Amino acid sequence: MSYAYKIENGRQLLVDNEGDQTRVSLGQGDGGSQQQSQGNSFETGSWSQAPALFQAGQDLILRVETKDGARFIRVRGDDTQLLNGEPDLGQAKQLNRTESDQPAGMKPMKPMEPMKPMEPMKPMKPMS
Repeated sequence: MSYAYKIENGRQLLVDNEGDQTRVSLGQGDGGSQQQSQGNSFETGSWSQAPALFQAGQDLILRVETKDGARFIRVRGDDTQLLNGEPDLGQAKQLNRTESDQPAGMKPMKPMEPMKPMEPMKPMKPMS
């Protein structure tokens, strides 16, 4: 399941979990007209519940609950980073999340089908 969070300047943060990987990407707009920037993937473990996003000053802090406990990912500008410990969220404001059918990162594309061989050229007419 993917989740979207509306953040400042019409941007949104997309988050999803595949296996033990949490993918995070920033994009412009919402819905089908989304322009997505490069996403990052972090080894967090499988989620045990939906993530929560907090605004803490200029940072966005994503809290991901796993069977091994909470993991935190900080987003500052276009930089995302997995934190080693729990940040202070005392003054932080929790942002609303919506479910999204848009993945947070591009999945690898399947290889292209091979092309059919070209027909050989017909012989050229001799020049007169």
